[in-house]
Amino acid sequence: MQCIANDLTGHVALVTGASRGIGRAIARRLASHGAAVVLNSSPRSSAGLAETQALIEQSGGRAECLELDLSDYQARADLLAKAGIPFGPVDILINNAAGISAYARPSKIDLPARHAMFELNFHAPVDLIQQALPAMRERGWGRIINLTSETVAQPPIPYPGPEKFVHALCLYGASKIALDRYTIGLAAELHGTGVQVNAVKPYKIAVSEGAEALAKQTIATHPDWLESVEMMAEASYLLVAAPLTGLVINSRDTLQMLQQPLRDLDGKTVIGDAKTLFSL
Repeated sequence: MQCIANDLTGHVALVTGASRGIGRAIARRLASHGAAVVLNSSPRSSAGLAETQALIEQSGGRAECLELDLSDYQARADLLAKAGIPFGPVDILINNAAGISAYARPSKIDLPARHAMFELNFHAPVDLIQQALPAMRERGWGRIINLTSETVAQPPIPYPGPEKFVHALCLYGASKIALDRYTIGLAAELHGTGVQVNAVKPYKIAVSEGAEALAKQTIATHPDWLESVEMMAEASYLLVAAPLTGLVINSRDTLQMLQQPLRDLDGKTVIGDAKTLFSL
């Protein structure tokens, strides 16, 4: 069994896409172990971001909000410098924010939509990593977690939803597999520096606000595909806390590999294990 660092006091995390769902769950989980957390989302999600901050502070954690649209490369150019103001330099970077710029079939999606998809899902995480690395290298300790997706592979038949919807996820998956490959290459470059780089994805579908409709369609045919956001938060925390690097791994396999239970977002209450299914 790998050594798991339970105390993250003294570390500063930046979590993008933290206004709801997986990002909110990861931010709360890291804060429960003592990390100070900078929460990022676009200004369009300011209410949700404030709610995430309130949930963390109500549990005794520390959090600050940083509203900024990651799809704007000029706006994100100094994001890590801004993120370092409240608590100090960021040494845990969670690249969770992502989006789909157009629900079009692969044969129809146009160039502006393709650019937009890769701008947010690939270029933004890479820019933030490059901004974060100098401080991580200087400290000799850093954790970079890139959130990836099961859509890097075509889902098996029967499809869980409308065929058109499944085809529309093709380019989203293409942007995520680019991030997977970057993750592995960066981890190899940084080997021995104390900076660990991993990517984690849901086993199939993490049931957050944005995936509720898909979850309802899926549960009838593939109930084993669904998992709670707590599963993703657990896996992400473990990849921060354990001495692992260069992995592109799903959430359930992370728990199984490290022989760790599934805990609630308080970091203490055991609510299951790697085999725990989600129920609507």
